Amino acid sequence: MPDPYRDAFAKALHDASELERDQKWEAAIEAYARWLASLPSKPAGELRAMRAIVLLRKGNALMELRRWDGARTALDEALHDAKASRDPAIVAQALLAAGVFSANRDDRERAEAFLLDALERFHQSDDPAARQGRGWAFLNLATLYGKTGRLDLAFVTFTKAQDVLGAAEDWAGVAAAWEAQAQLRRAIQDEDRWREDLGEAILFYDRAKMKAKSDRLRALVGKRLV
Repeated sequence: MPDPYRDAFAKALHDASELERDQKWEAAIEAYARWLASLPSKPAGELRAMRAIVLLRKGNALMELRRWDGARTALDEALHDAKASRDPAIVAQALLAAGVFSANRDDRERAEAFLLDALERFHQSDDPAARQGRGWAFLNLATLYGKTGRLDLAFVTFTKAQDVLGAAEDWAGVAAAWEAQAQLRRAIQDEDRWREDLGEAILFYDRAKMKAKSDRLRALVGKRLV
């Protein structure tokens, strides 16, 4: 594959990651769309795998904006390309994204099936990306368990997510796990501990240099906590 495609791929991911860190989702979507538009009509091989990754990122950004139809299209295409690429790591990522989408649309049975499938596939490797993927699968499963009333399992799984993502030095992921745990504690009216958990989330968002996110959470709990 020509190097210009690899270079453009790396640049698109880097630029969009910076935009996502600042929660500039619309601009990130545009960055992904520009790279996708540069591809040949029938990408193959490594280019197909790269296309799957960018579609996954685009789908996630669309979910952040609650554009569900667009997100579904992007994630369906990503899963198709991931399977065609025969890259097990990308297939696992696509299944994880499908689980997140299904959970957001309250299709909880499908969400759990997708997430458990992704988790099993991530366990087949111990490279950094797989460990990070396991952490995010645990995080989303924990959130799902909380929504379905399996509270003990939810809190145990949140702890797994925090530990695994921390070991992978994915500070944004650790922060997201603490934030999701705080949301569950607040839902069950555990007033003291949800604020403590949100304080942990703020610390890790700061560590991940996600100022927009940490500032938004500070507005919920007050600066006195952190």
